[in-house]
Amino acid sequence: MSKYLLVIPALAALLVVSPVATAQEAKQEAKRDSISSKLQGRWEIVGGVNQGRDLSAAELDGTYVTVARNTIITFDRQDKQRYRAVFRLDESMSPIHITMTSVPEHPPSNELKSVDQVDNAIALGILKFDGQRKWTLCYALPGTDRPEKFESPKGSKVMLFMLEKKQGDPVPSLKETDPKE
Repeated sequence: MSKYLLVIPALAALLVVSPVATAQEAKQEAKRDSISSKLQGRWEIVGGVNQGRDLSAAELDGTYVTVARNTIITFDRQDKQRYRAVFRLDESMSPIHITMTSVPEHPPSNELKSVDQVDNAIALGILKFDGQRKWTLCYALPGTDRPEKFESPKGSKVMLFMLEKKQGDPVPSLKETDPKE
């Protein structure tokens, strides 16, 4: 009987703690969903620094990024795909960490499942939002440590981009960003 008396308080404690853990998990999941949902769409590249060199207006003109689910694609002014990656976010870090793994321009969509299943170049970065329609992405070229600040010093292997969602820019589906589908 005394054995059962010890089990009852333990079960009661578990029932009290479980809703708290579940609520915290739900809060983290909502935050993750909100960060990911904020990234979705077409973003004009309005500023950038390539390894310490400011990108000119001519280099930036017409360039844009699309984000659909966990895929990020960069296009030039002729709508030619320049970079394609799947990404993973870590919102528990400040600033938010992003890990981008490059993938072929036309990957077999049924085989592309997650960042962990792709064997290509990995770029480690950070990102921050400035309101609902602007964000900054700073990342290191593959083989380089994740940047800690939003800067791209001369001689570094760090890229820095400022992105802005223009009025009316749609949120593309992955099908729209993958010419093979």
